Amino acid sequence: MLYTSTILTYPILTILSTCKRSFEGMGLLIQKSGDTIRRLLHPAPESLLVSRNLGQSMFKEKKKLLVGIDDTLIKKIHSQFMWGAGMFYDTKIGRCIMAYRLVIGVITDGRFAIPIDCAYLFAKELIDQAGQKFPTKDDVAKSFVEAAIKIFPRVKLIVVVDGLYTSVEFVKWCRLKNIALEARMHSNRIVYYKGKKIKVRDLLQMKGLRPVGRQMARTIPVIWHNLDLELTIVRRFDKKENESFVFQIATYKASPHEHAENYKRRWKVEMVNRTTKQSIGLGDCFSRILETQYNHVAAVLLAYALTQVKMKLYKLDTPEQAIRRCKKKKVDFLINSFARILNNVQQFDA
Repeated sequence: MLYTSTILTYPILTILSTCKRSFEGMGLLIQKSGDTIRRLLHPAPESLLVSRNLGQSMFKEKKKLLVGIDDTLIKKIHSQFMWGAGMFYDTKIGRCIMAYRLVIGVITDGRFAIPIDCAYLFAKELIDQAGQKFPTKDDVAKSFVEAAIKIFPRVKLIVVVDGLYTSVEFVKWCRLKNIALEARMHSNRIVYYKGKKIKVRDLLQMKGLRPVGRQMARTIPVIWHNLDLELTIVRRFDKKENESFVFQIATYKASPHEHAENYKRRWKVEMVNRTTKQSIGLGDCFSRILETQYNHVAAVLLAYALTQVKMKLYKLDTPEQAIRRCKKKKVDFLINSFARILNNVQQFDA
């Protein structure tokens, strides 16, 4: 019970804080010094293990789950002395910024989402400077999938990723491992359809392939780099009713609707990124030490998992509602209530 309480304290402080989640700022909530809060921050593997235990308990009755993988930039504008931060292109503002590039792995049933892993990807100049090999994005994605399989060995898992992870290496690995993968395909990729070499976007010009009328998706068999895959053309409409098309590939057979719906549920991963940044302080750690930054990220992801527990217990619609509910309670009350939940969770040694 004591260990459970101590590992929960830091994540709960990130939920309750209304200022920047510095050690000193969070210390004000419990009248402790910044050094005391620093000591309450557990190593990342311990926080992630608790989050995995919560996920295993929350989804124990599920027969099918999705493994979402996504990356996000944690801005560190004044981070010249923070090792691991580098220059990365921010698509939202159209320029490179100093940041950490974080990859997050999430288990979701389409309603709730539990983070199970995280890792950093480093800028090329830092890798060259360090003179050692670091895991690639494909290596990280593979490790996340393997962790999910270990946590849920008897559940049908479908991996959903965006175009960044639609590499030949990763798709081939999923194919060889018989892993169900649903991935966004860039429209300029070349595939073979009925023996004809063609760009993905040009499939829309072929008779009978463009979804029309009530049809919102169409799935066809294609070959890409000698891999037999299912390609789904998904029809979408924006708020102004403008029509557009996106493309997905999969390593498993399903109806067009199922392919489209499985990928659509990937937005739960993006919600993790949004909520942890805006409401729990994912990027608020000011330590210059990379390990401390990583430990903070893992604790914030555990905090997000706790919001999912609240959502399920009180039938809430969003994690923001769960956070607002938590903010009405005192620190000790939340620690004790979540500790009781964790003590009833079967421990999973990952």
